[in-house]
Amino acid sequence: MPHKPQSPSRRTASTLLRLLAVTLLAVPVGVIATSAPAHAATETNFFSGTVAAGASKGWVWNNANPHNAVYKVGLSPVGASTSTACAFEVTNEWYERLNTGERKFHFTIKNVGTIACGTDVILSSLSGSALASTGGVEPSEVTTVSTQLTQIGQVFDMGLIGLLPSGATSSNSCRFKVLRTWFQRVPQGDVAQPVYLRAEVQNIGNIACSADVLKGVTPTQNRLSLRTLGAGSSVSTSWTNATPLTATHVINVEPVELGCTMQITRHYYRQVVNSSGSTVRELVLTLKNIGTTQCSARPLLSRI
Repeated sequence: MPHKPQSPSRRTASTLLRLLAVTLLAVPVGVIATSAPAHAATETNFFSGTVAAGASKGWVWNNANPHNAVYKVGLSPVGASTSTACAFEVTNEWYERLNTGERKFHFTIKNVGTIACGTDVILSSLSGSALASTGGVEPSEVTTVSTQLTQIGQVFDMGLIGLLPSGATSSNSCRFKVLRTWFQRVPQGDVAQPVYLRAEVQNIGNIACSADVLKGVTPTQNRLSLRTLGAGSSVSTSWTNATPLTATHVINVEPVELGCTMQITRHYYRQVVNSSGSTVRELVLTLKNIGTTQCSARPLLSRI
């Protein structure tokens, strides 16, 4: 059964006391005990410890309840110098389900800067609804799902994709991850110009099994500058002063023209020290036109 929710400080303290060191695929991994999230909640906030430049660390969120929770990891780096930023990126996220019914959420972070430093790790969740089932999927097989974000015009409610695997055996868990998401505005009828969120989902386990695809929804809070990109080209941009420091950011894209197809190919957080000596948290993201024609789009942000 999930633990009774505690105050944020007590939840964080009890979580850190239960971190256990294990090894998975040559990445240091810790295990975190969990409580049931609300509609949108910060599940835990803890410090990673000092991580060498280029090194990775990972953790497992056990008893990932309720089963409709969709998870997102935010980072708030600490330890920048006056000349060098401290930068961290989430490099892997995946869901696992045991034959006991327990669901786990795994995530890995990497120091993508050039100095040893650390980061506060913020695990947040949204309450999701069932979007589709993958049906039976073989190991390494990939399937695609879609969901409409808006019928016409601007995107006011953003989407976050999560997974509920099913079909584990006593000897093999069922494991799925979201490989990538992208966004496309398509013609539909005489008037509608909907924007779709599309996702590739992969079975990363050892047995054929299935997963329910979940969609969490959060309102659009910030619209970044409009970017016009040729087919196959990319641009990087940053959201400076990404406050509060405890916020986790959901990122979507709002294509403008019909047929415009865009993807956020990368995003990471960094701490920089201003000339005044104050520190600033920044969210850096890369937008790519994965379509066949030049078009425009703007990244969208929501804090959870």
